[in-house]
Amino acid sequence: AVMVNNADWLMEINYVSFLRDVGRHFSVNRMLAFDSVKLRLDREQSLSFLEFNYMILQAYDFVELYKRVGCRLQMGGSDQWGNIVNGIDLGHRMEGVQLFAMTTPLLTTSSGAKMGKSASG
Repeated sequence: AVMVNNADWLMEINYVSFLRDVGRHFSVNRMLAFDSVKLRLDREQSLSFLEFNYMILQAYDFVELYKRVGCRLQMGGSDQWGNIVNGIDLGHRMEGVQLFAMTTPLLTTSSGAKMGKSASG
């Protein structure tokens, strides 16, 4: 196993270059169609620019993991499927490689609340 810190590459990003080289591979229409975004908009809940762009950063992480350590499989909870698929697509577009995903059902508490690092469960 290899442990890395994505700050190693994210802190080096030049914003304009990132938009040109990475952002051009993403369709805002497609991003708006993801459940994580659509549900927030349907409920008229605030969605910050940072939150909206999270899926691009996560996809970029997968590509960087491939380039730096040869990672071809990303695993995560089923709620991350869209983000992981974006990484697979970005890897194909930017590097011409086939990347893979495996998701598992979310771990939940007995009351059905999500457990994990992004939840307080």
